[in-house]
Amino acid sequence: MSERMNRSDAGLRGSRGVKTRPGPSLDDFAASGRPLPRDVKTAVAIMRAGIGRKLSLAEVAAACGVAERTLHKHFCAFLGLPPLAYWRQLRLTAARAALLGGGENASVTAIAARCGFHHFGRFSVQYRRAFGEAPSATLARGRTAERSCTRRLRDHMEAYTSAARLTPSRREQPSIAVLPPVCAAEPTHRFFADCIAEGIAAALSTIRSMSVVVPRSVQRIAAQDPQQLARTVGARYVLAGRIAQAGVRMRVIMRLLDATSDEHVWGDSFDGSSHDLLALQDRVTDGVVRAILPGIRGVEIRRAQRKRSQDLDAYDLALRAFPFLLASNPDATRRALDLLDQAMRIDPDYALASALAAWCHAQLVVHHGTQSPSEERRSALALIQRAAILDADDPQVLTARCAVHTIIGEVDVARDLIGRALALDPTCGWAWERSGWLKTYIGEPDAGIADFSRAIRLDPSSTSNANRFVGIGSAHFDAGRYGQAAFWMRKAMLEQPGTAWVNRTLSVSYARLGERLAALDALDALRRFCPDVTIGQVVASIPFRPDFLDRVADGLDDLGLPP
Repeated sequence: MSERMNRSDAGLRGSRGVKTRPGPSLDDFAASGRPLPRDVKTAVAIMRAGIGRKLSLAEVAAACGVAERTLHKHFCAFLGLPPLAYWRQLRLTAARAALLGGGENASVTAIAARCGFHHFGRFSVQYRRAFGEAPSATLARGRTAERSCTRRLRDHMEAYTSAARLTPSRREQPSIAVLPPVCAAEPTHRFFADCIAEGIAAALSTIRSMSVVVPRSVQRIAAQDPQQLARTVGARYVLAGRIAQAGVRMRVIMRLLDATSDEHVWGDSFDGSSHDLLALQDRVTDGVVRAILPGIRGVEIRRAQRKRSQDLDAYDLALRAFPFLLASNPDATRRALDLLDQAMRIDPDYALASALAAWCHAQLVVHHGTQSPSEERRSALALIQRAAILDADDPQVLTARCAVHTIIGEVDVARDLIGRALALDPTCGWAWERSGWLKTYIGEPDAGIADFSRAIRLDPSSTSNANRFVGIGSAHFDAGRYGQAAFWMRKAMLEQPGTAWVNRTLSVSYARLGERLAALDALDALRRFCPDVTIGQVVASIPFRPDFLDRVADGLDDLGLPP
């Protein structure tokens, strides 16, 4: 056992930096097409439930029904760490969560012991190596944050989190208190207000990235201070409103507030008739759910960007990475990948970090950001399979998996994944964007344009709009509408100048329109962006239908790009 522990220590030490990415042994599994190993899923569940226990590799392997060597091989391939090193990292993450929330009476030694670390000197060394600070420094920061909370909110959060203190940190997710709109005293109005609140809460509760609270018997208090009520119940955001009526005409005014900063995030009004309250309720529910989630995502990203680097957890790092990931240019993608590597080091159990990192590797292939496309594809496939093991039902993880499987040409898998993502969260603009790309790649340009347009309507201020404009342009190119293709691709580059890779198709669009000078200018811009690019590299990087690729190749050849 000591030999195995030494081996796991080596794996943990190797997990620092970019070495958290799974090793090359995954190739054997990927090439064989075999499903993800069930023993890894079982072992991860055992480890999550056994944070404070003593576990041996033999015990875990026996529970999984495989040999120790097989379990070790599968963990290294799919999760990037040996089993015991992975389990130790989970325990370190749990210890960090307990230190941050330990309060005045907590001690480093007691928390370390509860998380299974009984050699405190070794624990301190491993903790500093993993998180860049001593356990006592983390505890001190947690106490400082604790003192700044109000007593009522602290009591609520203590009761809420006490059962989870010895489990790996589940990433902080937005929570929202949905209040019935303030209305007149008529029973009909009150009942209608309750129906609106419960309908919105029911719609939001289907979205896994959102925690929803519906406080009861709070109408009068909410009217006075909805932010204070949200803080009392432990919610970060509060959705409140008002109902007004003039004759048969009714108006429902809704607003979303950030309870931590009193910031107004979103607001809108909805009109209807008192003769058809159900139709008005449906309009309010649909409008609120579609509008508030992009607003909340934007606030969450800005909150993460304002945090000090030493206070960032895996969730914060993933939020910081998102704008870079959606910018669709290689430099931004590399910055996103650096942040996601940090997130995976802090919390190897975080599926979204692995999924987004996989999409980063795939983007480097599509956007000519790598000299080793095959290596980037292998890294993308390894990370996306790791994410599938860790969380098979998160809409954003499913969306990232769809994107990677689309790029490697597994269209049927991608279609199933994006269908599941949209069923779980139909308000996700990124999922509709990836659905648009999938349909465009397989030769359904008009359906692709419809999905891109829907993504823009859902999230009109997104960093990803440039990529959506490129998608619309590519769909028009596929349909032979080269004037429209050129218009949307130019619009994408005005929106995001870093998307110079668009010139590979824009130049051909100009050539098809007979604008040869504009075509040559676009090709020169492509060469400045990627000096050594060839026709073969362009064709190999994008998974369009043969007819689309043939037109691109013929056009680039006519303009003088090397084969």
